[in-house]
Amino acid sequence: MIEIRDAVLNTELHLWGWEVAAYLFLGGLAAGLLVFASWAHLTGRRREFLPAVRAAVLLIPPIIVAGLFLLWLDLGSKWSPFWLYLTLRPLSPMSWGAWILLAVFVTSALAAAPAAHAEIEAGRWREAARWRRSVGRLSRWAGPNLRALAWANLVGGLVLGLYTGVLLGTMVARPALNSPLLGPLFLVSGLSTAAALLLLLVPGGPWGRLLTRAEVAAHSLKLVLLGFYLLGLATSTAYAQASASMLVRGAWAWAFWTLVVAAGALMPLGVALAELNTRRVTRAVAVSSYVLVLAGGLALRVVLVYAGQRGL
Repeated sequence: MIEIRDAVLNTELHLWGWEVAAYLFLGGLAAGLLVFASWAHLTGRRREFLPAVRAAVLLIPPIIVAGLFLLWLDLGSKWSPFWLYLTLRPLSPMSWGAWILLAVFVTSALAAAPAAHAEIEAGRWREAARWRRSVGRLSRWAGPNLRALAWANLVGGLVLGLYTGVLLGTMVARPALNSPLLGPLFLVSGLSTAAALLLLLVPGGPWGRLLTRAEVAAHSLKLVLLGFYLLGLATSTAYAQASASMLVRGAWAWAFWTLVVAAGALMPLGVALAELNTRRVTRAVAVSSYVLVLAGGLALRVVLVYAGQRGL
């Protein structure tokens, strides 16, 4: 509580580093994958999109574990993360984040059990053969409950995606972070990075065109939200205007315009539109676009975490 209070009162205090930026990126990525896999199941298109859905559900648990590891690194003390699970502190954003991650990990791991069991039975995961019985039991329980798990994961994915942006808004002394648009912005960014990752790993199939359309919508909405975010800063207090200036033409302008806007949104949007309209985009160009989306999603978090904490 002392650190959060100091973060509010002392604009020169720097609390978060690269671990939090990467943690927010992985949280958004997991949220996007959760939304896609849950939507495919609830709309009855799981079989149609099976390769992409299988990839999504198998990726989500390790991504969440990686996020928890980064949270452990950021907290410094090796015992601090465990104290977060001894109580729920309604006024602590980190406490909420820890519990959200734990809940989403449990439901996503259960939803992934049937796919993991199929991989083990097929002999593709030989190193996991010793877990066959345990995974089999989870799979048998999860099978009849996949629809309920899909609803839980859909809600969990949306909450997790929004939370990654809301967390930064708790630092009210930083005008660049104290914006209600960060939650929707990070959710949309997470959806775009999830679509890009799946298109990168599982090309082709009926899900490809759907995910490309999702990319177009996500990139377009992301640009709109970024515009309103900057407009909100520019029409607010002098401190908020200084924050907007720092992003638009200050120390972080090159990273913001080059990595976040151009590489992370405009260029992938152009490639996705060309792919939908002409279908003449080469695989090399498409792969480059997907990599740019992932890099731009990470850059968005890095820029806002570091620039947003900079004293004015």
